[in-house]
Amino acid sequence: MTLESVKNNNWVRRAVMVAAGIGVLWGLGWAIVPGLIKTQLEKLASEQTGRQVSLGAVQFRPWSLEVTLDDLTLAGAAGAPPQLQIKRVYLDAELQSLLRLAPVVDALRVEGMNLRLTHLGAGHYDVDDILARLLVPSDSPAALPRFALYNLALQSGSIDFVDQRAGRTHEVRELNLSIPFLSSLDSRREVVTEPRLAFRLNGSSFDSSAQTTPFAPSRKTDATLHLAGLDLRPYLPYLSASLPVKLLAGVAGADVRLHFEQTSRPAVRLSGVVELKGLQLADAKGQDLLDLEALRVDMVDVRPLEQIVKLASVELTGPRLEARRDKAGTINLLNLAAAKKGVAQEGGKGQPTAQADAWQLALAKFTVRGGLLRWSDASVTPAARVEVRDLALDAAALALPLRQPATFTGSLALAGGASGNGRNNHSAKTSAARLSFKGEATEQAATVSAELKDLPLALAAPYAAQFIEPTLGGRLSAQMAVQWKDAQWQLQVPHLEASQLTLGAQSRTDRNWPLSVSKIEVQGAEVKPDARSVTLAKLAISQPSVAVERDREGRWMFERWLQPATMPAKTAAGVPANEGRATAVATKPSQAAAPWRVAVNEAALEGGQVRYADRAQARPVLLDVSALSLQLKEFATDSRKPGPLKVSARVRSRRGDPGQFSFVGQMGLQPLTVQGRVQAVDLPVHALSPYLGDRSNFRLLRADAGFKGNVRYAQTALGPVFRLAGDVLLEDLRANTAPGTLQAQDLPVGEELLSWKALSLRGLTVALVPGRAIRVAVAETALSDFYARVVINANGRINLQDLMKPAEEVAAPVTAAAAPAATASNALASVESAALAPVIEMGPVSLVNGKVQFSDRFIKPNYSADLSELTGRLSAFSSAPASGEAGTAPAMADLELRGRAEGTATIEILGKLNPLAKPLALDITGKMRDLELPPLSPYSVKYAGHGIERGKLSMDVAYQIQPDGQLVASNKLVLNQLAFGDPVEGAPNSLPVRLAVALLADSNGVIDINLPISGSLNDPEFSFGGIVFKVIMNLIAKAVTAPFALLASALGGADEELGTVNFAPGSAVLGTEARANLDKVAQAMKERPALTMTVAGTASLAAEREGYQREQLSALMLAEKRRAAVVAGKPADTVAPVTEAERPELLKLVYRRARIPKPRNLLGLAKDLPPIEMETLLLASIPVTEERMRELAQARGVAVKDYLSSRELGQDRLFLGASKMEVADGKWAPHAELSLTMK
Repeated sequence: MTLESVKNNNWVRRAVMVAAGIGVLWGLGWAIVPGLIKTQLEKLASEQTGRQVSLGAVQFRPWSLEVTLDDLTLAGAAGAPPQLQIKRVYLDAELQSLLRLAPVVDALRVEGMNLRLTHLGAGHYDVDDILARLLVPSDSPAALPRFALYNLALQSGSIDFVDQRAGRTHEVRELNLSIPFLSSLDSRREVVTEPRLAFRLNGSSFDSSAQTTPFAPSRKTDATLHLAGLDLRPYLPYLSASLPVKLLAGVAGADVRLHFEQTSRPAVRLSGVVELKGLQLADAKGQDLLDLEALRVDMVDVRPLEQIVKLASVELTGPRLEARRDKAGTINLLNLAAAKKGVAQEGGKGQPTAQADAWQLALAKFTVRGGLLRWSDASVTPAARVEVRDLALDAAALALPLRQPATFTGSLALAGGASGNGRNNHSAKTSAARLSFKGEATEQAATVSAELKDLPLALAAPYAAQFIEPTLGGRLSAQMAVQWKDAQWQLQVPHLEASQLTLGAQSRTDRNWPLSVSKIEVQGAEVKPDARSVTLAKLAISQPSVAVERDREGRWMFERWLQPATMPAKTAAGVPANEGRATAVATKPSQAAAPWRVAVNEAALEGGQVRYADRAQARPVLLDVSALSLQLKEFATDSRKPGPLKVSARVRSRRGDPGQFSFVGQMGLQPLTVQGRVQAVDLPVHALSPYLGDRSNFRLLRADAGFKGNVRYAQTALGPVFRLAGDVLLEDLRANTAPGTLQAQDLPVGEELLSWKALSLRGLTVALVPGRAIRVAVAETALSDFYARVVINANGRINLQDLMKPAEEVAAPVTAAAAPAATASNALASVESAALAPVIEMGPVSLVNGKVQFSDRFIKPNYSADLSELTGRLSAFSSAPASGEAGTAPAMADLELRGRAEGTATIEILGKLNPLAKPLALDITGKMRDLELPPLSPYSVKYAGHGIERGKLSMDVAYQIQPDGQLVASNKLVLNQLAFGDPVEGAPNSLPVRLAVALLADSNGVIDINLPISGSLNDPEFSFGGIVFKVIMNLIAKAVTAPFALLASALGGADEELGTVNFAPGSAVLGTEARANLDKVAQAMKERPALTMTVAGTASLAAEREGYQREQLSALMLAEKRRAAVVAGKPADTVAPVTEAERPELLKLVYRRARIPKPRNLLGLAKDLPPIEMETLLLASIPVTEERMRELAQARGVAVKDYLSSRELGQDRLFLGASKMEVADGKWAPHAELSLTMK
């Protein structure tokens, strides 16, 4: 084709013309469009926004439809910086826009955008005027515009948000947004686009990507959001002030995948990780509430619209929760719950209350590390502070509903918290308890096992202080397991141990706690609340110590422990805590709950101690129980089978050595039954004597009791049954007169009243059975080394009859109508009492080495006499009739008793008697030989007017008491060498007794008198002694009518050297030299039958104090030897003198029983001392008085007289003179003086 032909071709010409036109248009567009765009854009934009809009350079490429706008600026409010600045806008349009009649943009890129927004306050912003212009409401909704955008991009953008109200500026930097494709065209709605957004907000980076079809019907979207280190503090001012908590700090992070699809049921799915670090929350008052180092939630599939949550894990690191209760009793966490509930109720007003579907939750793993819970309670005094530290928890397979077992395990430390509040306050470095646990649970069942180590009970002290005053201390360790199934649960405790338990307010160095326990150990415990059952395999209590005290006001220590009653605490809502409980209880049917069953397979208590002090008595009762041991097996509160029981202890008064007690037997509760063998040795009965109080007329200073035998107690429907069988021993009894009593009227306060070394009751049996008489039987009784102070007072009554005060008679007022019934009832009671009178059976009774000090205050002047060395026996007797038939007299026992009177005369009493018979059954004969008569001068002065200077009395008596109480007696008296003194001025009578003696005496100076005596013991005026002397005086009065011849004896001298018998200081035992001298005297007396001898002992308190103490110590050792013989069942009167080999052991026994100050060890027990130290302490404790020296002097005279009597000198020639107390000089020595007289 030629050029010409081409030129002539119409199609070619047309194409050339079109090309030229296009070129012209491109040229016009390139030259005109930039200016047009600039002017029109600035004009239209300024009109629409009301602000000045400026645009820099505009570039337009018509051949590619590319437009570039530079330096686009939107002015700010008056005087403000520019509102919006864009460095460059690049637009690449497509010719498809013409074909599709909709904008189709191949690329849209905005670079260097800088947007500035200012919050003016009260919800107003500096762009409000622009928004008011742009957001003009339309009458009809606009249709969705048609467009197709490719490669949309916002690069290097920034936003400055200035909040004038909060005084903060928020910065968005490195803002980048890319959208590869976005179209609303029908043909392009299903095309998937993948937008991406990234920026830095206040230094925190955010990145996201997505795949979405925003204009498709399904709106299917898959997005990925990444947020790193978003500091929440800049946004705190925008939180509502009405929130119950305040957010103080926190950093958020997320890596989340979002899937959205618009279907008939819209679906939203979330997966990925959400993190929160450094969270700090405070309550409305600004107090610390919650700190959280990190929270990480790993989501697998979260569908909020379907209420389905599936989580791979939730991890809590370092949570620290502050829980507190103020003085008003308000708990901060409950306040938060109440505030949240109020907000929810307020927000839910007017909304339907349709029941929502339950959420489904599945959590594969839940972890807590480094948890801390601080609890402070100011409502108690002192304030309570508790910390749960190092909380670690791992749980797996958690789900709602919980149909499959979820497992968990954890541990924590528990201790007291630091004082004060605040995050920077750290607790003191104290040992903390450790708790570890694990288990699994479902909706229907759960099992939890836990182990607790060294829990300080002091944590509960502030709460215990609201009820008790002493402070609680100690530590608790335990292994336990809880099982729950079908609303029933049980607790199993394989092992529990509480150590160093204390209850008291003393310092750490003071070990005298009111209550302390070294250790309590429980093994194999099981608690079933539904069955109301508690079972223990083993219970062991080690070294418990308790102080049981009562003060002078009569309050026991536990009464002082209790705090005064307080008002009931209120809940957070202000309602009393027990109000709801009372209402609930009131609504329940009134039926008694089944009693709890407690079963213990084995229980043991070792090393127990009880310090008993009762100061409510006139004299404090002080008693210590130590080494207390108890063992109990197979015990159950509902069992009818008794279980084995062992009890042992040492019992000690605050003075003296401890006694021993043990019980081995059985005990049961259904019914109450206790039976077994008891062994008690040296129990200090005297420690309980203050409880006799006003009921006694004596003070018990010492009494050690012992028992070996069996006891049984059983509670029956008719009443208690008690049986006892064994041996009883009461040792070292000492009772003195007490001030303000009847005894004190006759004797000085503190004078010895009763004492003995040992009282043994062998084969004692006691039986108390309801409806039967009490039966008491003793197989054998022995009393050794006893002493009794007997006084006949001015009223003629013997003091020992009033050892116990009579019971006070309380007259109860009765009405006249009730009087006959009361009379009949009393009569019936009297018959029953007589029918059930106790039956007493006594076996043989033996008495060894007794002493009775007698004083008669009934006569004037008064008379005193001593009976000593009383030894004898009484055969068996009983209160029951001899034939077993009522109305017959009880059988009488054989009596045999020997001793000495006034240390000179021998006494022998033989016969039969029954002291239990009513009236007294008696048929005895008695003999007394060689009683020195001078001590009887008070009687002779009263009846004859003369004192007795010399004389002896021998007497044979016979007494018989008839069943009617009538006494028939015969007395034969022999008086030898009776000599009266001068008349006594003022005496009631004055008789010529010297003449009467001369007339009544035979040629040897002997007076023989027979006295038949009779009278009734039922007569209160009957006095046997008075009758005897009245009869004698009547004989003397009759002898006055006969002539008398007075016989006189001339005094003679004796060898001055032989007239003195020397003794060792403090002793009444004759030495070798003294016996040799007395042999000479005896030989001289044989050769001079007309002579009689009088022996007078002397003593000196100053010169013989030490010697007397040593002799008394020897006597005490001999008494201990006799006591041991009695305990061993041997006769005490056959005991040989103490040898040197026996001396150390007997000295130790005397020292142990002595009530003297002793050196003691740290436990308060008497130390073991060398014999020389024990002897020194004992010697210092023996009193030496003027009266005892007088008795020593008399004993010396008796010793000399007895020795001379053993040298074939008749008793009729030997006499005992009055003892002499001398003031020793340098040459004085202990001695007895001999004087001779003619017959």
